[in-house]
Amino acid sequence: MKTITRHLGTWALCATAMTAFATGADAKTVLRFAHMNSPTHVVQLAGERLKAAVEERTKGEVEIALFPSGQLGSNSQVAEQISLGGEIIGHMGTPNLADYNPDYQVTTYPFMFQDFDELMEFMKTPLVRDMEKVVEEKNLKVMCYFAFGVRDLYTRETEVHSPEDMQGLKIREQPLPLYIELAKQAFTAVPTPLPWPEVYNALAVGVVDAAEAPPSAMLDQKHNEHVKYYMTTNHIHDVSTFTTSAAAMNALSDENRAIVTEETRKACDWITDQVKASYESDVAKVEASGVKIVRDIDRAAFAAGAAGIYKAFPDWTPGLYDRAREEVEKIRAR
Repeated sequence: MKTITRHLGTWALCATAMTAFATGADAKTVLRFAHMNSPTHVVQLAGERLKAAVEERTKGEVEIALFPSGQLGSNSQVAEQISLGGEIIGHMGTPNLADYNPDYQVTTYPFMFQDFDELMEFMKTPLVRDMEKVVEEKNLKVMCYFAFGVRDLYTRETEVHSPEDMQGLKIREQPLPLYIELAKQAFTAVPTPLPWPEVYNALAVGVVDAAEAPPSAMLDQKHNEHVKYYMTTNHIHDVSTFTTSAAAMNALSDENRAIVTEETRKACDWITDQVKASYESDVAKVEASGVKIVRDIDRAAFAAGAAGIYKAFPDWTPGLYDRAREEVEKIRAR
């Protein structure tokens, strides 16, 4: 169980993010839509679509207030606010949900999936449904999943073709266990956990030598201004969620709950379509900005390094990695 006393700042954020249902289920409800991306990012655009649809269909009974750029805190802070009852729809990756169910980390296992179609089918399996049940017991209701991007590697000074080229380089990683192991085992690099908004300056001054992210996210944060090489490693097909408070959803009227659920799922599907269609054009934008694109990558060598990452997670349900591989093989056999 997470120790609440270690997160007093989160209590304060949660207090600002809650609206009481003081006059019944059909009173005006404000749901905060929180994410860490810029106001021009596809997640924000999806939030704008969600806001318009929900407010029109509920006749103003449910309002969506948009909070981009980490205004309500980091993904982990938003997840904790939601678990404490905050009336928020939060964008968070499945590794953030792993704070509440470690098994979620397998959904972004490096080199597990060949493409987004395969990944999104995996997210419909009973294995993932079981993960959802565990986090819902902690008041986190996963409303939908969406493709967030194919994660690639980029560097300030070093052209990379194989893990040997990465040895000793400091790579920014999310402060999440799976990504730390990715840096150490697959990239043979030195993991340097940093909040996403700090990466631009870290690349600028050399606090880190490398980072990894989808090209859209890299461009969104203007990291291309401080790197010379972009490697199409495609090491993770990144899946994200819109997650909310189970209690907050249950407090809505049946009709409004159905509307919010339906429109949120539409927003997820819309993002997935945008992300799947934009990868190559986003890489072309990176190249047009003056960054060299490196496609001659020894992916097999990187994948071999990632193969044993699961051994670093004894808190996963026994046999989880093998079950996940079996589900992927079933999908490929269809």
